[in-house]
Amino acid sequence: MSSSSAIPVSILELYPDELEASGERGNVTALTARLERAGHLVTVTQHSIGQRVPNDADIVVIGNGPVSAVRAVHSDLLENASGLRTLADDGVPFFAVGAGAELLGGGITLTDGSILSGLGIFPFNARRGVPRQVGYIVVEAAQGTIVGFEDNASEWNLDSGAVPLGVVTSGGGNGNGREGVLSGASIATQTKGPVLPLNPSLTDAVIRAALERRDVAYAPSAAHAELDRLAAKSREVIVANVKSVFTTI
Repeated sequence: MSSSSAIPVSILELYPDELEASGERGNVTALTARLERAGHLVTVTQHSIGQRVPNDADIVVIGNGPVSAVRAVHSDLLENASGLRTLADDGVPFFAVGAGAELLGGGITLTDGSILSGLGIFPFNARRGVPRQVGYIVVEAAQGTIVGFEDNASEWNLDSGAVPLGVVTSGGGNGNGREGVLSGASIATQTKGPVLPLNPSLTDAVIRAALERRDVAYAPSAAHAELDRLAAKSREVIVANVKSVFTTI
């Protein structure tokens, strides 16, 4: 495996016009910034309704949105199911947040009892209509302590044997003491914020998986220090205020 090769990296962002309710563009920005500081040329392709997904993505990102947005993109997502599943089967890491992750799971049971089928890329099913969880969240994961913000009324039920992203130490997460779910190198999470700028170790895990798939090693360097410093400052604020009470309107 090469430790120094700088290669072009392609990020596929799914439905940025509909699924960006929690600032998920920041996740793409974080990935781009850290890749560029490692010397890679980054291309971001935004997939919109009516298009076909490309077959050469190195990372796939999808964000969060309301039920209306989920319904709006659902048909197009199913039309592109084969292409997205092929990317996942080929080991391309997906980073999925909130409602976008639910669309890539087994299905979503809505409050009226109807079910929106998912792509089955992530091993879980979502159920809407549970008490809303709003506030800061802290999760202990293999990538270290993950912090962020949550605002959801979904319960994620993982398939038997599925591995969560981590264990919740403060907040709600999936609704059962766990947060998110893993599928190979892909990550689904309820943590927002956006989460990747706040958690460089998580961002680096996604990047490392993408580059190792192309036989290129990755490690952050001095060029990443300022990004890490800014993230640390923001993380300190969240940890200091983790018990703050938030209200919904």
